[in-house]
Amino acid sequence: MSEQHEYDGIKYREEKSSPGAFRILFTVLAVWGVIFMGYYLFSGWSSQSEADAAKKARDSQKQIAHKAVEATGTGYVGGGHKVETYVAVGKKLYSTLCVGCHGESAKGGVGPDLTLSKYKYGKSRLDITKTISEGRPGGMPAFSSQIKPEDVESLVEFVLTLK
Repeated sequence: MSEQHEYDGIKYREEKSSPGAFRILFTVLAVWGVIFMGYYLFSGWSSQSEADAAKKARDSQKQIAHKAVEATGTGYVGGGHKVETYVAVGKKLYSTLCVGCHGESAKGGVGPDLTLSKYKYGKSRLDITKTISEGRPGGMPAFSSQIKPEDVESLVEFVLTLK
């Protein structure tokens, strides 16, 4: 008996097994999938929402620490660094990174006026940190890949001194 059949004018031949290349590819993908799942399930991996919640908790602790420093008037922030040191470093960074858009006196130019009492995206430390780190639509670039987190904090301290 022939292994070829004809249905509606189409010749059909039953294969007894799939091609070897497909079986190898399927096996490799299945092994990779098991390893991938095992790695992420057992390595302490977390979802994006868990990472965002942890970041928000760290940011709120930082905000509380800064408010405590302002309330006590000691002039120190986390790790014993003086606020004045942060402001001085922030001023240097501002003159390098920000003057082109916000102007020498921070009264605006291409970018908005930084001496105002309210900003479009908020004037809290967290809001300014997010603006500097992640940027904002309409022209504010993200600087998180260009400068260290300590430098972002320095810029935030400097911006908060502007009046």
